[in-house]
Amino acid sequence: MTLIPGTTTPARPLRALLAVGLSVAVAAGTLTLTAAPAAANDVTYALSLGDNHPPGVPTELQTSGQPCTADEPYQLWQNDDLTLSAILHDPDIDVNGGTDRLTATFALWPVDEPTARIERFGANGRAGDRESGLFERETLTHDRVYAWQVQAADSWATGEWSGLCYLRTDFQGPAVLPVVTSTDFPTEGWHPALPGQFTFDAAATPDAVGFRYELLGGDGVHTVSADQPGGSATVTLHPDAGPSTLVVSSLDAAGNRSPEARYEFRASDVAPIITGRLTEIGVPTTFTVQPQMAGVVRYRFQLDGDPEQTVDAAADGTATLTVTATRGGYRTLSVTSVTADGVTATAASTFRLTTAPKITATVYQQGGTSGGPGVPGVFTFTPRQPDVVSYRYRFGTVTSTVAAATDGTASVTWTPTKAGLTSLTVWSIDGNGTQSDAASFTFFVGNLPPSS
Repeated sequence: MTLIPGTTTPARPLRALLAVGLSVAVAAGTLTLTAAPAAANDVTYALSLGDNHPPGVPTELQTSGQPCTADEPYQLWQNDDLTLSAILHDPDIDVNGGTDRLTATFALWPVDEPTARIERFGANGRAGDRESGLFERETLTHDRVYAWQVQAADSWATGEWSGLCYLRTDFQGPAVLPVVTSTDFPTEGWHPALPGQFTFDAAATPDAVGFRYELLGGDGVHTVSADQPGGSATVTLHPDAGPSTLVVSSLDAAGNRSPEARYEFRASDVAPIITGRLTEIGVPTTFTVQPQMAGVVRYRFQLDGDPEQTVDAAADGTATLTVTATRGGYRTLSVTSVTADGVTATAASTFRLTTAPKITATVYQQGGTSGGPGVPGVFTFTPRQPDVVSYRYRFGTVTSTVAAATDGTASVTWTPTKAGLTSLTVWSIDGNGTQSDAASFTFFVGNLPPSS
C-alpha cells in the first residue's frame, strides 16, 4: 500500500485502518506498507500514527498592512492591488519541535454578490507565520463593499474559517477641481514675496474632504483638511521671488485626487540688497545694505554659526554692517530686514574664505624672473587661519617645516642652485594639527652674468 501526501481522506479513519494493516502485516508477513515523503526535500513523512489536529483559526487579519475592519465605517481601498494577510496557527508539533506545513486560503467577494467569490492561496508556511494572498486591482470594482476571510489547512485537515472583514473600494477622486484664490497674491501684477494666504474651495463637491497642494520649486507636497465635506481650507505660503505656480487637487476620504487646479502668480523680491565681499579671515569687513520694502527700521545679520547681531537702519532704510570671519571655508552672511510692524525679508550671500597662508619674498618675484643661482632670498609666511604654530613648505620636491613666531608668521631663507622655473608650496598648521589650504608661489630664477 502506498500513501500519497496531500490526500483528503479523513485522518482518523485512515490511521485506524493503517494500524490494523500493520498488525496484520506483522502477524502474517504478507502486507507491504510504504510511506511517500510529503515533499522531495522534506524528510518528514505524511504518514503518522499519532493524532493530527486541524489548524487553528487564523488571527491578526490585515488589509494591506492595516488591521481589518469588521464594523462600519469600513476601510477605504484606493485604486491598487489588494494584499490580505493573517497569522496562521496549528497545535501539532513533530519530534523535532517543528510544525506542519500550512496553506492559507483567502476568500474575497462583493457583499451584494456572494457568488462572485474569489480565492487566493498563500505560500506553504508554518504556525506563527504571516501568510498573504494578492488580489489584483482588476478583480475589484469601484464603490463596492467587499467581505473577506481566511482559513488554514495542513496535509490532513482543514481548519475553520476566520471571522469576516470588510472594505469599501473607492477608485475615483472628486469630479470637480478646486477653486484657488488669494488676496495676497492675485493672478494679476507683482506682489511682495512675503508670507501670504491661499484659499482652496472644493466647490461643494460632497466627497471632497481635503486638499493636496504643491508650490512648484518649493518644499514639496502637502495636504490640508477641508473645514467640512465639500468645504474649503486656507494655508499660508512663502513664495520665492519670480513667477510661481501653485498646483492643488481635492482629496476624498480614500486619498483619491480630483483634476488639478493650477494657480499662477508673480512675487517681487523684497529681500535687502547686500553690497560687500568677505575675503579674509580675522579682518573686519564692511557691508552696506539697502531695503526693497518700505518701513524697514533695523536689520538682523549673522555669519553662519556665529552669534546674530542687530543694527538700526537710517531714515532711508539703509545700514552699514561690520563682519569679521573667525574661520575659513564656505561662509554665508544672512541679512534680515525688519519693519516697524515686524514684517521680515531675508537675503544671503555666500563667500569662500581660503585658509592658505600669504607668501612674500625678497629678491624673487612671483611670476617674474629675478635673482640667480647662489643668490639667497627670504620668504615670509603670514597666516590666514588662527593659532598657527608651524608651516610645512616645499621648494620643488624638497619638503621642510619651520616653527611660527608668536604672531603666527615665519620666514625661511632659500638659495637656488640653478636657473629656471621654481615652485614654492606652503601650508600652515594650527595648534590642533589642522592643515590649511595650500598656497603657491611660482617664479623664475634668472641666469647671472658671467663674472669678469
